[in-house]
Amino acid sequence: MILIKCIKSVYGETGDTALDLLEDRLLFKLNNLYMAEQDEDGHLLTQDEEGEPHIIADSRDILTNDSWFHEHFVLA
Repeated sequence: MILIKCIKSVYGETGDTALDLLEDRLLFKLNNLYMAEQDEDGHLLTQDEEGEPHIIADSRDILTNDSWFHEHFVLA
């Protein structure tokens, strides 16, 4: 298990087109800590604020290769 900290809130679609025009669903909240693990393909997986699983990094080497991860998370 890997502990990560959110450094920039991440929002996603709500699944309801009408609601998506008004507000996005908060997936990962600024300053919250999340437990993550790597799958057999090297993807880093964690659960959002509602317990839904997400791939948050595609690379085995998250420390140097995944710009999206580093924009939103740091290793805690």
